[in-house]
Amino acid sequence: MKKIFLCFFFIFFGISYGQTRCQLPTIPKNPNAEQIMKVWFDLKYKRFAHDYNLSGEVVMIDKTGFKRRKKYIRKRILLHGKGGIDYKDLVSVTYPEYTKGLAVLTWAYTDPKKQHDIWIWLPSFKKIRKVSQAEEDDSFMGTEYTIEEISTRRFGYENYKLLGEEAFSGYRAIYTNEVYYKGLPCYKIEATPKRKDWYYSKRIVWLDKKTGFAIFDEYYNPRGKVFKTLFRHFRIFKDGCLSDDLWEVKNLRTGHSDIVLFKDISFNKGIDERLFTEKTLERMPW
Repeated sequence: MKKIFLCFFFIFFGISYGQTRCQLPTIPKNPNAEQIMKVWFDLKYKRFAHDYNLSGEVVMIDKTGFKRRKKYIRKRILLHGKGGIDYKDLVSVTYPEYTKGLAVLTWAYTDPKKQHDIWIWLPSFKKIRKVSQAEEDDSFMGTEYTIEEISTRRFGYENYKLLGEEAFSGYRAIYTNEVYYKGLPCYKIEATPKRKDWYYSKRIVWLDKKTGFAIFDEYYNPRGKVFKTLFRHFRIFKDGCLSDDLWEVKNLRTGHSDIVLFKDISFNKGIDERLFTEKTLERMPW
């Protein structure tokens, strides 16, 4: 009887574990630019999972090398079109004290014509401010990243053109001083925003041929000059899930850089959808 019970136990939990494994999207054979970018956006927003949870740190570096640090938590639930919603996302600053509690709540919709709902909680004013789509080029929490880059850019915001395949030259990270992805086979795609007079005229995106993950972006101004770069490092977990663990942005005009570290990453923990409300912004003890 004991052996039967143990057998049932392992079979049951083995099946349950298998059901929580992530099935990553794949790039089809001989893909076009749209197919490649669609895989990237699915990876970026973790659409292969039910939910996504992490804590992390932002290191802000000015041109003199002076560093400031912020810590944050992030939670996301993937709704896969339920009620027309793609995902709900919550980011909150936990350090330093003078910005503790500053939070951004996003409801992202599957309809590309429907604007995301974005709320920012300003704890010093005890006030919630609604962000319009026109403000998506604003700085995200005082960094060189924009709101669009962090949480709202979606497939269809741009026109895509496949420039070819090329080995990535490598990137030396500020945070670790290591060179990453040198010689990595990549797709090279030009992404041009559909919005007029946007904060960049185009970006060149390098995507890993194997996974479709975008490791490097070059942002161009209307004169055709690169003014910002964005590097991303990723890893694949034992359960098949994939996550970024390091982002680095460089503003080539100001000399400022921002590093984002992703820590304590977990998937499919059963995050409650009720967390992602305006009331949470006001009441939750960050």
